[in-house]
Amino acid sequence: MAWRPHKQLIEGFLDNTTAGKVTGWLRFAGLPEKVTLDLEGHFHRDIRGAALKLLPPPPLDDGDSYMEGFNVLQTGSAGDITAGLEPADYVRYPYIEWYSATNGRVVIELNPEDIEVIGTPRSHAEEQPVDREQQDQNMERFLSGVCENLATSNSK
Repeated sequence: MAWRPHKQLIEGFLDNTTAGKVTGWLRFAGLPEKVTLDLEGHFHRDIRGAALKLLPPPPLDDGDSYMEGFNVLQTGSAGDITAGLEPADYVRYPYIEWYSATNGRVVIELNPEDIEVIGTPRSHAEEQPVDREQQDQNMERFLSGVCENLATSNSK
């Protein structure tokens, strides 16, 4: 199962201006501290080399318990991170995914009006799409970890 904290997201900033790195921070309802991201990887070609400001509508008051256990330092690998702009290599809406060393797969889906691209992305013509084989390997590692955790918890 993936974390899907899009309803808890208050605001955030993600930066891919350094090649091969995605850094930034996110604030969530239910967490007193900002979550810091330090990920290996890239944004998709539509926004690679730029930054994203995330300003979704205020979270619904669903209680604060969903974010319980979510680590405030997220390290790991960037998954599919796109604003859904052309060239749309994945989906046609803002989609933020990463594979956390501590929390597994995290997915945030937003509406186009909830994000702002800051800076100028690199030229689409000079960039390769995100490697689907690498993304498949990210998912495979995540699912293997889920299976291992299930096997360990069932053997107790």
